[in-house]
Order: sequence, then C-alpha cells, then structure tokens
Amino acid sequence: MNRTTRLATIGIIAALAAACGPGPAASSSSASPTVTASPSSRANRALTATFMSPTMGYSVRYPAGWTITLASQRWWPLGHTSYWDTPDGDRLEGGSAGFRGTSQPLAPGESVAKWMADYINSSLPCGTEEQVPVGDHTGTVDLNDCPGQGRLGGRVFDLAVVVGGRGYNFTMEGQVDRTFWLAMLAAVTFSPQSATDANPASSP
Repeated sequence: MNRTTRLATIGIIAALAAACGPGPAASSSSASPTVTASPSSRANRALTATFMSPTMGYSVRYPAGWTITLASQRWWPLGHTSYWDTPDGDRLEGGSAGFRGTSQPLAPGESVAKWMADYINSSLPCGTEEQVPVGDHTGTVDLNDCPGQGRLGGRVFDLAVVVGGRGYNFTMEGQVDRTFWLAMLAAVTFSPQSATDANPASSP
C-alpha cells in the first residue's frame, strides 16, 4: 500500500470513529451533574401543624402527620451524651425525617458564652460551624450536613442557642437538607418561662 492509499484509509477510519463515538467528552472543569431528589426526600414539607413542648419551653411548626414522642427525662448538664432516641428530648418524626428539641437551664452564674463553648466542645463538631436564625434569635450550628449517626440515618444538622437563661438544642436527621432545616428553625418560638426542670416523667 503506497503512502497516498495509507493516508486515505486512515482518514476514513477516523471519520467513522467520530461518527460512531459517544461524542465529545465532558471537560474536567465542567459543573457537577444535577442531583435529583429521591421520592422520600420530596415528602410533604409544608409546616402546617404546631407542636408545643410541655416541658422544654419552645414550640415549632412541622409537617402534619408526623409522630410525636415527648421527652420523658430532663436534659442533664452538659457532658451527658444525648442521642436521637434518648428520652431527654422531644422527637417529631415523619418516617424518613425527624426534628428533635430539648433545653436545660444555665447553671447559676454561668455565662452564655461559657455554655455555648461547653456545648460545642461536647458535641464533636462536624462540617462548617456557622450562625443561623432560629426563631427570633441566632444559634450556632455545630453539626452541619454530616452523615446521620442515629436510627434515621441520612444527614444530620444540629444547633445550640441560649434564650432566657436556657440552653436549647435542636437537631434534624434523616432525609433532610439545608433548606428544610432552616425552614424548621425559622418556625421555632421560644417560651423559656414555660419550661419545667422537674423530671418530665413525674410532671402532671
């Protein structure tokens, strides 16, 4: 085969490859592909029901139909580990997603800064710590879109805030994202004067 014939053959092969191939490859600098939410994460998130904690001094709007489990113990001083299913917090659950709230009084003479620092240190922070609105106040996020470690799995968000001499902790876990988390936080109302520090199990 002479040079002219070889060049013509190579040209034909290249043309066929271009016609049959998958097309141009995506550039390594192209944007990440869009992630489509799973059906479970597209569950109804309209905050049409209201829960008022009988012991912890807060209320929150949540999706109607969620199951409520009231706290049956007080939240002990910081250093006592509190997990999703421990009974020292109210739990609102909608199958694959949930919201948890609890509170405790600051110790006599304890400053807000000290309580917050102690809480953050006790929680083994994960993700970017940031300040976000919670009701009419601002709290500190210490677990920020991290792998869920509780029964609901998914992702976990956790926040602490001090209002009216009480330290509050709010958590969301499961099929949740930042938008859902912030919407629930915005729906929180504080009433520290209504909280009780007796063991909830023995409260009337």
